[in-house]
Amino acid sequence: MRTGIVIDSACDLPQDYLHNHPIHIMPISLHLGYDLFRDVREPEATQAFYRKYLAERTMDAETAPFSVEQIRELFLDELVLKYDRVLVITIAQTRSPIFANATEAAYMILKQYRERRQKAGLPGSFYLTVVDSKTLFTGEGILVHEAIRLLEEQNLSFGVLRGVIEQLSQQVYGYLVPDDLFYVRHRASKKGEKSIGLISYHFGTLLDIKPIIGFHRGESEVVDKDRGFDRALIKLFNIARQAIDQGLATRIINTSYAGELEVIRRKRVFVDFERYARERDIDVLLSVMSTAGGINVGPGSFALSYIAGPPIAVPNSVEACTVNRNPQQEWELADWAI
Repeated sequence: MRTGIVIDSACDLPQDYLHNHPIHIMPISLHLGYDLFRDVREPEATQAFYRKYLAERTMDAETAPFSVEQIRELFLDELVLKYDRVLVITIAQTRSPIFANATEAAYMILKQYRERRQKAGLPGSFYLTVVDSKTLFTGEGILVHEAIRLLEEQNLSFGVLRGVIEQLSQQVYGYLVPDDLFYVRHRASKKGEKSIGLISYHFGTLLDIKPIIGFHRGESEVVDKDRGFDRALIKLFNIARQAIDQGLATRIINTSYAGELEVIRRKRVFVDFERYARERDIDVLLSVMSTAGGINVGPGSFALSYIAGPPIAVPNSVEACTVNRNPQQEWELADWAI
């Protein structure tokens, strides 16, 4: 079966990884002043946005997800013909209506896809499931990475895969170190981010205090802070080291930076952490933070996520495979899995 993964463009993963796997990006619209763009995770375009738009504090900047109708059209015009089954993983529904929109659209899609596939001469059913990642940016990316691995290595049914990814979403710990509190206070707060209060914002700005904002199971809080961006990074990487030592559910640490990646790659603290992780057989991914993310947390922000242990016990791949189910069972499973 042809299997695809759909993500929103706020999901942070390296560009080469996105190109090498069947991942389809659901754009997020960006309103920057009088200009309107669609974020489709093109690193060069993202860097241009950071340089031209996002550093202008006075500019009105908003993000708008695909509507229910836009998602329905995307699937019926393209994805139901390109794939036989699709897993949609969205940014946390506590921060965006993307999950709600995708879920509502899914019911329409599953009722309307047959005519499109029949006209195209495609036999068989189309299966669709939507999962709330309960996290942001790099956290969403690390769940997508694990979903791809499970599909490629074990060919799980969507019922089983959904259960595994939903369980892992409970174990994702995401962190953000903003370089400028203005964006979190004045832009991300519109999306439900309340971890930086007015007093904290004023004192943090005055004393150059950078918070480490933790995000877990859809909620955020300041977990630590320090004076200066680099010192806050040291504390963040110490948190990640402790998580590695205690055991991770997956062998990946996912990171992103809202700016030129060489800025982070040249920092000694990042180089040392990469070496520490590599010596323990942990891969560290680094990507450009999405424009949709950067608008809300600001240029120069750094994000890091991991999935804490224990590993999830995955059912036997042969038992989990959908090949032996009859079409009626498959339809019921797909409908239930929304």
